[in-house]
Amino acid sequence: MLKNYFITIFRQIRNNKVFSFINIFGLALGMAACLVITQYVNFHTSFDAFHSNADRIYRLESDAYKNGEELGQSFTAPSLMGETLRDQSPLVKEVARFYDYTYANNTIIYKNGDRLASFEQPGVFIADKGTFDLFDYEFIAGSATRFDEPQTAILTLEASRKYFDDPEVAIGKTFTLSGNTGAHEYELLGIIEEIPEASHIQFELLISYPSMDNYTKARTSWVSSSLITYLLLEENADQTAIMEDVTRLHKENSEETYAASGYAVDYYLRPLTDIHLNAESPWVYGESVDSKTVFVLSFIAIIILVIAWINYMNLSLVRTMERLKEMGIRKCMGSSMRQITQLFILEAFIMNVIAFGLAILLTQTAEKYLIEVTGLPVSALLDMQVFALLSGLIAVGTFLIGFYPYILLKTMNIVNILVGNRGKVGGVKMRKSMVFVQFMITFILIAGTITVYNQINYMREADLGINIENILVIKSPPGNVTSEDREDVAKFNTLKTELLSYTGIIEITNAGEIPGEPVGWQAGLYLKSQSKETTVATGLVSMDLDFPQFFGIDVIAGRELRKGDDPWTKGDVVINKKLAEMLGFSNLEDAIGAEIEGFYAPLTIRGVMENHHHTSLHNDYTPIAYILSSWTEYYFIKLRLDENNTDSKSDQLAGLVETVKAEWGNVFTDYQMDYFFLDSAFDEQYKEDIRFGKIFTGFSVLAILIACLGLFGLTSFSVQQRTKEIGIRKVLGATANNLLLLLSKEYMMLVGFACLISIPLAWWIMSGWLQEYTFRIDLGWWFIVIPIAFVVGLALLSIVTKVMGTIKTNPVQSLRTE
Repeated sequence: MLKNYFITIFRQIRNNKVFSFINIFGLALGMAACLVITQYVNFHTSFDAFHSNADRIYRLESDAYKNGEELGQSFTAPSLMGETLRDQSPLVKEVARFYDYTYANNTIIYKNGDRLASFEQPGVFIADKGTFDLFDYEFIAGSATRFDEPQTAILTLEASRKYFDDPEVAIGKTFTLSGNTGAHEYELLGIIEEIPEASHIQFELLISYPSMDNYTKARTSWVSSSLITYLLLEENADQTAIMEDVTRLHKENSEETYAASGYAVDYYLRPLTDIHLNAESPWVYGESVDSKTVFVLSFIAIIILVIAWINYMNLSLVRTMERLKEMGIRKCMGSSMRQITQLFILEAFIMNVIAFGLAILLTQTAEKYLIEVTGLPVSALLDMQVFALLSGLIAVGTFLIGFYPYILLKTMNIVNILVGNRGKVGGVKMRKSMVFVQFMITFILIAGTITVYNQINYMREADLGINIENILVIKSPPGNVTSEDREDVAKFNTLKTELLSYTGIIEITNAGEIPGEPVGWQAGLYLKSQSKETTVATGLVSMDLDFPQFFGIDVIAGRELRKGDDPWTKGDVVINKKLAEMLGFSNLEDAIGAEIEGFYAPLTIRGVMENHHHTSLHNDYTPIAYILSSWTEYYFIKLRLDENNTDSKSDQLAGLVETVKAEWGNVFTDYQMDYFFLDSAFDEQYKEDIRFGKIFTGFSVLAILIACLGLFGLTSFSVQQRTKEIGIRKVLGATANNLLLLLSKEYMMLVGFACLISIPLAWWIMSGWLQEYTFRIDLGWWFIVIPIAFVVGLALLSIVTKVMGTIKTNPVQSLRTE
């Protein structure tokens, strides 16, 4: 029996090559797209799940308010909050705290005899010993036993390789960590395996918690909220009871101090595995992703598979109608309904298995491209859980698709089937409904794709208010700002003098912040004439005197800072328009001379500068105060391209970089030149947007292609069924246009109606998506006209491709055949 089933199924596939190809290829495309998207979603939703205690670890966060107005999320807490909870609450088993010390422009210097290794060191955090009780970090060498002692450190394996050849030999060695706040020696206690990519916590160097006193007094503060705090809860701990303890401690120790400045915080616990998907969470190192993005892509994956299944069901309905007599004969010959149903289910299963195999082949063939576009590691593309999930979906789809002939046969009289009287079986309405749904989805996907593209293009091409073209950025060597002998400053001035002698170098400046990254130096500033409750959270940009002119930031009131100005003794400061407005100045000229409190010393506003986009257009303008300071993390070099030079832009820039490298080597002999171009770095902020756009567009195109394949298949069947009618009409004088209209109007009316119904739904969906952006495009006529043109054009192409071939056929041939 089974052999007979297989012979019948493969004969059907062979005798109906076009329908079989459309079915299998359409299903394969749908499954391949669904496979990749599911793997993408699975990877990002599995972040931090590898920790054995992941289900009991929470990060202490809060919503911050200023005079009752919500400011946003805070992902840090006072240092004493965590340890007090650990000591006083029976529900908190352990605490891990992190202090981000990356801002200090760190360099590790290791001397071993005549060998000197000196490299810039990113990813530097101060952490307490509890880190290794909460999180599963595997030690290759050493341990964290003495990590509660000052001046001790732990490196990741990759970071250690820059300084040590053998991890075991490295344990106990001493290195110097030099940064803008000074240089200190540390003993290396351990080296751990690389942190998995699916972890939101990414670091290279951990410094012991008692060592924090070298850099800040935040370790003993109830007010300075600067530590990322994780809590390991006891089994089945009541989170409500824990939050009651948090609220009580806040009221007892810090609420009054916050209230004096108009601030209030509302603490809550965020599960560890939810952090990566929280788009507003600032401390999400690695590839963060918005949970809405994951939801949208999950939805697209389902849509693509549903469209592929709809195609299969549509064409299966057509084939089933053709095979009704076959089913009737089988029933007359003694086949049971169960056997007939088994045949169709097996046929659907074989088609799905072939399509699934082809989908895997397509995925593996395009592996490199998919990794580049999705950002997934190779291991994620081979995730067996995803394969198991899709296999389950295939089984469900196979059953649903293959079960339809059983339902159809149950509703029909066997005698009518054998004499050719099929009656009303409802197949036509179902096919039309499916085509209608497919092209509704197609319209929404096309409208969405165009909107996503336009929004991303708008953000990348918008006027930032600053010039970032052809600017080379170099990470500055560390310089101790507390030292009177600033060798780094003297060397920078030497480098500046040498480089400006070249015609290809226009200007040079330095600063402690860089456009494209959030301002790290923060202060709560308020007017001296007003209460502390009016405090504005302000970004402080430490800069050289040439910084505003270098970037083309215009002064729109007062004056710019000039030589002799000093924020520390004379209070000279320039602010941007956004800060002036937030301080209450509707007339910017009124801000000039106003005194500000909240800095280390009283400040006096000397000028107001135009706003610029310091970060991406996701965000509003940042309120900024510009401070003359020697705290430096970046050197900026503006390069000049020679318009008469026949070399390409990239070749000219490469030549100028080599010039800078040569001069750098002459001045900074102990430090490698770590550089990048500012426009590329700024564009990195849109990396996830661009990736989402590529994924959305790519798989939308696949969904549209699958829908068109389905329409092509249905048109093929319709034309095939009406071949004799077409021949007769041609003999009676019907033109090609008459026949084209006759054969296409039914489906084109469905497509047109689907577009009209989809317009408000698509508008609602994409308007909601655009609300996530502070600066966004407006939906205009193009949102309606272009998708309609695409949908109608694609539908016509699918139909005309098949219809025109039939129309051109000699009617005598078609009538003789019939």
